[in-house]
Amino acid sequence: MKDNEKFYDLERKIRSLPGPDYDKQFTKDTQDIIHENLLQFASSFDKQKKRAALMKKISIGLASVAAFVLFAIVTVPIIKDSPSSSDSNKPGQQSNGHTTIDENKDKEEINPKQTEILYENTEYGFTFTLPTSWDHYQIVSDSWEGISIDQQQIENGQILLIRHPEWTEEKPRQDIPIMIFTHDQWSTLEKGEFHIGTAPIGPTMLGQNNEYIFALPARYNFAFLEGYEEVEIIIANNPIQPKNVE
Repeated sequence: MKDNEKFYDLERKIRSLPGPDYDKQFTKDTQDIIHENLLQFASSFDKQKKRAALMKKISIGLASVAAFVLFAIVTVPIIKDSPSSSDSNKPGQQSNGHTTIDENKDKEEINPKQTEILYENTEYGFTFTLPTSWDHYQIVSDSWEGISIDQQQIENGQILLIRHPEWTEEKPRQDIPIMIFTHDQWSTLEKGEFHIGTAPIGPTMLGQNNEYIFALPARYNFAFLEGYEEVEIIIANNPIQPKNVE
């Protein structure tokens, strides 16, 4: 039963009592007793209301504390992971007063990542540009033979094979072959005095200097080895740069 209902119930009970004989029974002592009882009831009722209000405030206070604790749990790791002002001058980070540049990053900006490598042959006088995927390439020496109309070998020369670093005997890749001719040999070849191999067409000139002609063999890529498309692209970009031999 709620406090208000108790109060009203007590009021109804008091009203149901027979009226007092004020001359005989409602003495000064009786009035004091009734007054004291009413004060005690009122005090008790007031304390209950205050207790309820206090409990409500305590509940609100506990809820606030719980919310604060939860907020602290969530935000402390974030604050811990965030760079503090004392760390703001570390390389690569920005501060209000001074900026320290990451030296490695700066080097990359000043010296962009190399996209090409250069093979240089001082014996025959030329350079050949390769993509960086060919770094650690190998140079393999081979030879060509010039066969006359009567099937006699009348000329010969060297072929330099630029070999991809991932080439293996089990899984060969397409080489970049460079045939070396003297000017006299090339002139004789063009006259048809000899041929190289069984192809109906001759080598394709890549470049020349004062001593040599550099050429690509006919049908060099007809085996369609792995990487032959890349080699075609490399050759299409005119990678060879002849230099005069002293």
